[in-house]
Amino acid sequence: MDLGLGNRVALLTAASRGFGLATALQLAAEGARVALCARGAADLERARRAVSAAGCPQVIAAPVDLTDGPAVEQFVARVERDLGPIDLALINAGGPPAGNLADLDLDAWEAAYRLTLESAVRLCRRLLPGMRRRRFGRIVQITSVTARQPLSGLTLSNVLRPAAHALIHDLARQAAADGVTLNSVAPGFHATSAIERIIAERLASGAAATRAEVLAGWEAEIPAGRLGRPEELAALICFLMSSHAAYITGQCIVADGGWVAGI
Repeated sequence: MDLGLGNRVALLTAASRGFGLATALQLAAEGARVALCARGAADLERARRAVSAAGCPQVIAAPVDLTDGPAVEQFVARVERDLGPIDLALINAGGPPAGNLADLDLDAWEAAYRLTLESAVRLCRRLLPGMRRRRFGRIVQITSVTARQPLSGLTLSNVLRPAAHALIHDLARQAAADGVTLNSVAPGFHATSAIERIIAERLASGAAATRAEVLAGWEAEIPAGRLGRPEELAALICFLMSSHAAYITGQCIVADGGWVAGI
């Protein structure tokens, strides 16, 4: 299927590995021009080389902290100057730390808000007006299954992920008549570096004795019987960015192997 993404300009955040990098590689294979940002310079340079090798005609990569407003603005301006108006955006910021209410002070709440919700507000405010003027745009946000069903011990995510999707849903209704779609994708347990952080937190808390025990517990709960692969979520994201998905907007699409129990 031709996704119609050739020569489109795509901006992806937190794209040095995991879902962001997997999506960048697939967009490059589709002929898009790709701009990547992430906080880690070394991982980002490896990602830039990989995306270029995947066939990207033009690729930009720059270290950016999404909670740093001026740095985000400088990066977006550079992409527009060097690649052109941004057609496609992947909003991805990683996840807030684990913990229950008693474990989290107000500084933790503030940091999680800035990373998970404020960063999305900032990017949408910057990108959406231009997309609406040009009457084309695709914004996809990576959230989590916690946007649909809470997970024990992840209070920050359980609270902020639904709010982040509510932003996308609200903006989708405002922009739909202008040819711009906004959607969230909600991954369940996937084999990424982020899952390794959660495993480490489970082991440190004494919730499990070994990494294998943590994985076995998750796999037993997932109807598909396995963790997802980053490239599977990336394929969904690329479809939502494609010309074929023009009538899909405001949705929170779960990719979890059947884990979420709600209807």
